[in-house]
Amino acid sequence: MDDRQFAWLKKQDHLNVCTLQTSFDVAGGKDGLEPALEALCDDAVSKVDDGCGVLVLSDRSIDKTHAPIPMLLATAAVHHRLLREGKRTRTALVIESGEPREDHHFACLMGYGAALVYPYLAYQSAADVLNNPRLEHDLSPSQAQHNYRQAVEKGILKIMTKMGISTM
Repeated sequence: MDDRQFAWLKKQDHLNVCTLQTSFDVAGGKDGLEPALEALCDDAVSKVDDGCGVLVLSDRSIDKTHAPIPMLLATAAVHHRLLREGKRTRTALVIESGEPREDHHFACLMGYGAALVYPYLAYQSAADVLNNPRLEHDLSPSQAQHNYRQAVEKGILKIMTKMGISTM
């Protein structure tokens, strides 16, 4: 998804869209991840029970005191918890993350249950690289983002061709 599509998804009113933060308090140290992951899965089940048709797993809440739960781990955990509860078909998982950059990252997220991925940091980086005065280019930021998206889509198609659609 690009910026415009993600904004539309968050604003539309015919599907109940809920956002869950995939971060944990670093004060808990190495023992903070597992309880945070369990709480994330509990929240996902609760949101689906409340009629949430789209679950957005987001890592935008990271800061000095909150570390991100690795997005692949968060996606897989929520996906499998919803499967065990018999509720997976009642919602779609959308990933809003700064982690995915390469087509392999996207393919893994889709293979672990993501329906859509919004790589906000990759889009921002594609636009920001154009601000480098040492690079000569005739691209606009939106064109750079479009080119990035096309490259990722072609990479995913190549993975699907080699590995098989069922593997993803």
